Amino acid sequence: MFFLKAVASLILCTTTFLSYMAVAKEPYVIKAALSQEFKEGLHRQYLTYVAEQLGMEIQITTMPFARRMMELKKGNLDLIVGIQYSKLRAQELIFIFPAYEKLSFRYFSLTRDTEKIKNNNDLMGKTIGVIRGAKYFPFFEQNTELQKYPFNNLKTSIDMLLLGRIDIFVHYEESTALMLKTMKVDHQIAKTNHQPKHSHEHFLAISKTSPLVAKIKQLEEIVERAISQQDFIKLRLEHYQQH
Repeated sequence: MFFLKAVASLILCTTTFLSYMAVAKEPYVIKAALSQEFKEGLHRQYLTYVAEQLGMEIQITTMPFARRMMELKKGNLDLIVGIQYSKLRAQELIFIFPAYEKLSFRYFSLTRDTEKIKNNNDLMGKTIGVIRGAKYFPFFEQNTELQKYPFNNLKTSIDMLLLGRIDIFVHYEESTALMLKTMKVDHQIAKTNHQPKHSHEHFLAISKTSPLVAKIKQLEEIVERAISQQDFIKLRLEHYQQH
């Protein structure tokens, strides 16, 4: 009887050990999350891009921003994109430098009209193209006297400006410059003389308890390479061409 119990215990221990080894050998899956309303948005493409560059799988769920930050601090999530740096956040997360994108809102008009916009007052009475649902900077968001005309994407804003349907449009300089060049109209449209002094720097950040901590150097190299190749700008442009 003792012998049978010993054999049974040995079999159980061996099975448990083999199961543990099998799990241990499974590749780690990066855990990330997005807001429900943006679950198929641009940030999903950014997260997928980073995972592919690492050669890893990624599992993306949905949850509000505040909960994402909490789960990152707990170590239940590994990675977040589209986050702005602050000293407080840097105490809780590991930021990957440099910023993977720096986005600056700019006003654009036909090249012959750039000098017509010298200050904010010159915006009054002008029809201004915007992207439907996009968030802009405080002055622009809060000013109810500006005549804003919403379009579905950047290309439509450019087309409507060329057709004379609008006077100017506002969009990120980085993706607009690439789109104008792609459409071969960069000589017809340019930034106005007056510009908003507003920009966003967006970072990758990881949980301090994530296995990705061991890949900080690799993540930095991925970001640097993506910036030099304009990969994030291209992803942004492709996304807004389709939506």
